[in-house]
Amino acid sequence: MHRLLRYLPAALVLFVGLSNAAHAQIDTRKLAAPEFAPAWQLQTPAGKTVNFPEDANGKPTVLLFWPSWCPFSRALQPYVQDIWEDYGTRINVWTINILENGDPVQTLKDRGLSFPLLLKGDALRNSYKIQRTPWLVVINAKNRIVYTRPPQPPTPIHVAKKVRTTLNQLLGEQAVALPTSYPEPYTLHLKGRGHSSALKKPKPAAPTSAQWQAWLQDYLKGINPEQAIADEPARGAVTSGKAAITIAREIWTARYGKKLMIEQAPHRAYRQNNIWVVIGTTGSGQIGDGLILAITADEGRVLQASKN
Repeated sequence: MHRLLRYLPAALVLFVGLSNAAHAQIDTRKLAAPEFAPAWQLQTPAGKTVNFPEDANGKPTVLLFWPSWCPFSRALQPYVQDIWEDYGTRINVWTINILENGDPVQTLKDRGLSFPLLLKGDALRNSYKIQRTPWLVVINAKNRIVYTRPPQPPTPIHVAKKVRTTLNQLLGEQAVALPTSYPEPYTLHLKGRGHSSALKKPKPAAPTSAQWQAWLQDYLKGINPEQAIADEPARGAVTSGKAAITIAREIWTARYGKKLMIEQAPHRAYRQNNIWVVIGTTGSGQIGDGLILAITADEGRVLQASKN
């Protein structure tokens, strides 16, 4: 008995030491460093090469992998667009096209989206362990993946909230205030695997030259080229239809909301003399039956912004 008592303290020390070691091992697993984000080199539609992580410049980065045919990618993209706009130069956002069988550049134009796009990212599918689309990750300044979109998120809003809170944790004092509300996702979202009827419904064909010229001449009869909207500042020279559409989307979003702006894509721009006219596309197929913007080409004075 005395021998047992004599060795008991040593046994207790050994047990406590083993117990602490076991806890330390478990804690080490919990605190394991996040996975490194693989490096890559991809091109923009304009042919510019982007190198990661060099071009990340030590900023938090959001990567979204998507194909144009994926309805769930389409549902998430407007939220990624909002994140890109709200966080600005505090972060990087690159959307990487994969598994494509269409035209991703035109797809983004049709959806009214302008976040950075990189093409032909299929070589990254294995290195980023992409299981489904859309695949989204957030990478910190040390090039480690700190958030990955879960396999079955409840809604794209859930993903958007998590991305924003993760970015804010990384940014600290540069954090961006979280939205008090989020727009509802497209009706095609995660309740089922089928596409929504809204997606299946084809957009009306583009009007012929004779049709839009006749409509444009009639529309401009009611426009005074010297009378601009008082609360819209001049944008400067508008040198192309693309530039006119970009301005129109900005103004329509501010006045009528992003949802309506996106719903009326594709947007088309027509010019007569010194005036650009940008219109939205509605189910009626009638020219001018929707969002309209008129802006001067030389100074970018906004003459009219309306919703018919």
